[in-house]
Amino acid sequence: MTSALPSRTETWAFEAGEFAVHIYGGGPPLLLVHGIGPGTSIRANFSAVLPALAAQRTVYGIDLIGFGASPRKQAPPLFDFDLWVKQARAAVSRIGATELAVWGQSLGAAVALSVAAEEPSVTTVIGTGAGGGAQELNETLDRFWASPATPEAMRRAMEGAVYAPGLLSDAQIEDRFGRLSAEGLGPYFDAMMASGKQAHLQSCWLSPDVLQRVRARVLLIHGRDDRPVPYRESALHLLDHLQDARLMLLSRCGHNPMLERTDDVLALALAHLPTRQATPCNT
Repeated sequence: MTSALPSRTETWAFEAGEFAVHIYGGGPPLLLVHGIGPGTSIRANFSAVLPALAAQRTVYGIDLIGFGASPRKQAPPLFDFDLWVKQARAAVSRIGATELAVWGQSLGAAVALSVAAEEPSVTTVIGTGAGGGAQELNETLDRFWASPATPEAMRRAMEGAVYAPGLLSDAQIEDRFGRLSAEGLGPYFDAMMASGKQAHLQSCWLSPDVLQRVRARVLLIHGRDDRPVPYRESALHLLDHLQDARLMLLSRCGHNPMLERTDDVLALALAHLPTRQATPCNT
């Protein structure tokens, strides 16, 4: 569990305000960027792999504005892909490594690739369940991008994102629903989605021009059975236009490979990440 890891949470500032950064472990730096969903956060997306990552690296997990321990945005648009990219770029600058790895889940992978297109210090990218393609809103994502009224509704929404629903424990559902229920986060998420889910997807589309500017080595890990973000609509688009990329498709796997195929994902990710220390760091 992530609660057993030595960690600290810091508040970092950037041009649009402040955001929370959870720091674990020690060693070469790795920046984590979570996806978008009701009650999501670094802990919600990356808990299955954090202990192994923190054993080898200094892990910086940012909660995007509006999620986790970061503040909410006060004025529309609440769904603000450009803002999240600016936030991640600010984190890259603050970490200050000459060579930095960034791992993004879902929309967080689109953020990571957008940052890599502009920041030469980002030399390695991992994208799990990566968004960024010209995707049409589907029923599963539509259901997931809504605030559930009960733990049972939360379970139904989350089951659509996994291949084997039995992987979701009652504790996971209760923890995520509890965080969503706290301090009005549910209504805030619904307000974020109210301006149009298809338009939100389009705002995250990564053009061939953006992708071709990415010089980083990219590893895409995608569940073959990912229903919210089908690989044919997203991962293949990224693979078509990235200069240095490979795609690993995992069978019997949905939208969060880290949860469903933890050992396989860790083996692939750790083999892809650079092993030598990147310096200097500004934290």
